[in-house]
Amino acid sequence: MSSRPCKKIETTVESIIEKLDERILKKKFDEPVDMAAKNFKYESKEKPTRKQLQKLFSDYIREICRNGTKTLREDYPAYTIWLLDENYQGDFSNGYNAAILDAANGGPDRTKKVLHRIAEIIKTDQRQKYISSVFTASFDITDWNLKSRIAEYLLSSYKDYFPEGLQECRPAQIIDEIPYLLSIIANSRSVLNHTLNSL
Repeated sequence: MSSRPCKKIETTVESIIEKLDERILKKKFDEPVDMAAKNFKYESKEKPTRKQLQKLFSDYIREICRNGTKTLREDYPAYTIWLLDENYQGDFSNGYNAAILDAANGGPDRTKKVLHRIAEIIKTDQRQKYISSVFTASFDITDWNLKSRIAEYLLSSYKDYFPEGLQECRPAQIIDEIPYLLSIIANSRSVLNHTLNSL
């Protein structure tokens, strides 16, 4: 293997890791969503009805989309149902109905807890879309040879960052895990940098 392709792989990987830095993700996604969630005003009810909660969730997500993620949608009630069905993990069940039940049972504090979970779902969703777009823009994800060389580079340069079970894998075994592994590296670096800066 010539040094030129190796350098290209190294440059590509390092560029992706930089773009996945936790400080960037927080500033780009977490902080705007948290600010929109904080600015959302609603009337707390001791025993909210299902209809009231449906409207509350939809209004809350609309506020976060407009002022936090800067995305506009045509049908927030439908989007709310889809988002929660796909992502909400409740105390006893999952999905949209679980969110309604969690908020309905326990007063204003429970409703606040559910709204917090919804904000976290939106942040995670936005991060995942961004991470996916970074990978897609950085290299041809259909190029098996390129992905294999990236996997080789990760195992030779960043093996110590990976969970024990992945450290002994061959490149072909981790190809589908490249986005996950790059996220691990970026997170580990962010933690290390934060620790060093706080000393």
